[in-house]
Amino acid sequence: MSRMRDFVVQELLDIIAQKQFDNESIPDMSGDRIEAIADSIIYEWTTLNNPEASLRDMIAWNLDQNLIHA
Repeated sequence: MSRMRDFVVQELLDIIAQKQFDNESIPDMSGDRIEAIADSIIYEWTTLNNPEASLRDMIAWNLDQNLIHA
């Protein structure tokens, strides 16, 4: 795994853990699903190329959208 992918996957896991800690309902997510979300975020991030964008905000937003539309 690349360093970028490692970072995004870890951020996703941290956000999921925080949501669980806050008693939010989170469906079971396989490692493959989390990696697919990470790949999608990385693709979007590299094509966006916006220096003012926040990667952490993008990760959180993408995870929320994935959970809403799952």
